[in-house]
Amino acid sequence: MPPRISEEELGNVILKSVEYGAYPESEHVASAELPPAALPNLLEVIGNARENVKSEIRVLSREVAPDIDGWIAQAKQLQADIERSRATAQEIVQQAESGKAQQARVEDAASKVRLLENELVFNETLVEIVEQIQTISELLENAQDAAVQDQVIQALDKLEEADEAMAHLGTFENTRVVGLLQSRANQLRAAIVENATECWNALLLTDSAEHRVTIKDEIQRQSPISIDSVIESLSKLRLLDTAIARLARDFDNIILAPRLSLGTDQVVAEVIIDGDYIEASGRLVDMSVTATLKDIHRVAEYLSTRLPPSIAVPLSEKLMPVIASRLISGWLLPSVPISIDGVKDFQEILSLVLGLAEYPDELGWSGQSCLVEWVDKSPEIWLARQKEAAIADIRALCFRSIQDKRVVERVETRMISKSDAIINESNQQDEDWGAAWGDDEEEQQIAEDPQSSGHEEEEDVSAWEVDDDEPQKDTTNELGNSIDSAAEDDTEAWGWGDEDDSHATPSNIQRTEPKKANGTGTATQGRPLERELTLKETYTVTAIPDAIIETIIKVVVDVDTLNQPALSKSVIAPASIELYTIPALVLAMYRATAATYYSKDEAGNMLIYNDCTRISDQIRSFLTEQAHKDQTSSLPLHLRPSARLKLDGDIKAIEGFGKRAYGREMESQRTIIKDLLDGAQGFANCTVPPFAAECDNAISMTADWIRKMHRQWKGILSRSALLQSLGSLVSTALNKMIVDIEDMSDIAEEESKRLRYFCDEMVKLSSLFVDEDPAGTSGDMISIYTPNWFKFQYLSEILESSLADIKYFWTEGELKLEMQAEEVVDLIKALFAESEHRRRAISEIRRTSVGR
Repeated sequence: MPPRISEEELGNVILKSVEYGAYPESEHVASAELPPAALPNLLEVIGNARENVKSEIRVLSREVAPDIDGWIAQAKQLQADIERSRATAQEIVQQAESGKAQQARVEDAASKVRLLENELVFNETLVEIVEQIQTISELLENAQDAAVQDQVIQALDKLEEADEAMAHLGTFENTRVVGLLQSRANQLRAAIVENATECWNALLLTDSAEHRVTIKDEIQRQSPISIDSVIESLSKLRLLDTAIARLARDFDNIILAPRLSLGTDQVVAEVIIDGDYIEASGRLVDMSVTATLKDIHRVAEYLSTRLPPSIAVPLSEKLMPVIASRLISGWLLPSVPISIDGVKDFQEILSLVLGLAEYPDELGWSGQSCLVEWVDKSPEIWLARQKEAAIADIRALCFRSIQDKRVVERVETRMISKSDAIINESNQQDEDWGAAWGDDEEEQQIAEDPQSSGHEEEEDVSAWEVDDDEPQKDTTNELGNSIDSAAEDDTEAWGWGDEDDSHATPSNIQRTEPKKANGTGTATQGRPLERELTLKETYTVTAIPDAIIETIIKVVVDVDTLNQPALSKSVIAPASIELYTIPALVLAMYRATAATYYSKDEAGNMLIYNDCTRISDQIRSFLTEQAHKDQTSSLPLHLRPSARLKLDGDIKAIEGFGKRAYGREMESQRTIIKDLLDGAQGFANCTVPPFAAECDNAISMTADWIRKMHRQWKGILSRSALLQSLGSLVSTALNKMIVDIEDMSDIAEEESKRLRYFCDEMVKLSSLFVDEDPAGTSGDMISIYTPNWFKFQYLSEILESSLADIKYFWTEGELKLEMQAEEVVDLIKALFAESEHRRRAISEIRRTSVGR
């Protein structure tokens, strides 16, 4: 039930809500019940409140009444002021409208005054323009009369005055009357131009058909007309430059080109000067540069005497560059001598060129500076010609001399110790060095020759580091060979593996030992004995190396000749020092182009190697000899060949070029051999058709290919290089067969016999390595050049040997020097079935391999 409150309290709450909008704060009051009986009482409370408010308003009104009256009075005063201002403004507007009318009347009167003034000025200007037009007309009449009387200068002067007058006509320039005057002036000027041009052509007559140019001083028309007056006329007409340019072009085509330009028939015309004319006709007999320079001097003299300076000077600016260009390209450059014999004549030509260049200077001409510049650069031009000739010669030489082959001998002397000798077993007790190292035994001195196995690192680019500037360490093998460490790393290049170079086998070789000093097997203590050893070999080269060394010798001779008293004062003598750059250019040109020409020969790469070897040997020998000669030379120190010819880098580049060619050839041949043996497919099923036939073909083709290479290279390479190259190919083939056979996990008896047959076929290649000494005895040298030869022979023996034999090879023989224990074990497992004997053999082999 809602709470109930008193009627008085309820009235106060409602009154506050009406007056102030207040909401009862008490929940009790807000939710109280409002009974109908309370409404009269509420109305009474609100009525009382309203009466109280009215009373308060009345009190306030009485208090502020005086202030309101003052405000009303001020408002009425402000309204009166506004009315007065409005009346004043209307009066001002009326007065302004009246002033505009007066101003309009004043401006109208002023514009009428200005119009009258302009009319007066126009009338005065019109009178002046009419007078000027009349004057212009009179000037044109006078110019026409002067032109008719061939008084061209006077006519041009009148025309210039008329043009200047018309330029001051201002706005009247576009009027019809002025246009008529301008048209008349143009017609008159065109007539004067035509007249002046006709006079020019008559005074300077060019006849292309007759190749003749005629120059006259004056011509006769109504009155004599001189060339000076025509020049002045064309100058005033601004046509003189065009006329001179046309004259220069015609003079060049008619006179200069026939005299200076050599045709396909190498014939030029003769220049004839007679009085007023000059012509180029006939055929010149004297084709020397001297005669040409004299003719140009005559032409310059003719133009300078027949033409006034006002034409001759600008004409020279156009002709002299053309003359200089034709002289340089057609006459002076071809006269640059290639040989020293022509230097004196060339010096005389340079003097004549300077004389020709000085003559136009005396005449005040210009354009001949390029001749002076050419003379100043003549040393550089001469040097460039020498370089071009040398490069052209080497290109022609490579093309021409590639088929010109010759056999040369290479001789090298070096000091060796007695322990370095390779001595046959029969000579081990001989104290005479000559018995083992005769001069004619070059084929037995493989290990000491630069092209032999002692320098195999120089034979195959795959084993060289030709671009590596770091020095390589040398080691010495058992045969006294100096073996580059790089060559040892490349078993593909030469077949040099980790094994020693010479190993004994029961069947074909015994190991040689250094001779004992006391017979007890101990080496002699102290410094080994040394002696001088001369090695000789022959090999085939082309004519290119000799031609290159001749070029280098020619350079040295030319420098010496140019610095002799007879030529030391010549213009080109200072360039002699730069001749020393020609050898390097020639060698660079050879390296750049040689491969193209050698490719026509089936042994081209080997010829490149031989030629490069020959070139480097000859250059070194020449430089050594020249160094001795320079000690007594009369040349200054800075001009001596030993001081200027720095060819060490070029020699190294040539040697590297030859080595790369050799390396490319060897790599190609090794690839071919591997591809041929790949046809055997690892010798699997070598007894089963059709695989058996494939294996037979692979072995046969490989052996035939190596023999083919032997026939091809035999006439090219030296004996030692030939054996090395063949040894590398044989080593590649043997290594391929060894790897393929060792990879076979099971080898039947028939397969074993077949593989032994294949090995025997390859062993027949040893015939290529048979070498005969002067005594008539022969020796098989394949083991020296094929490092895996003994290993291959042991493999061949193992294929058809018993376990006892294999065990004997390992324990008593030298099989352990050629094969690893596991290699032998794998072969035993492939060849023999599992048994107690096999286990014992394997165990024995592994036991005896410990500590190796």
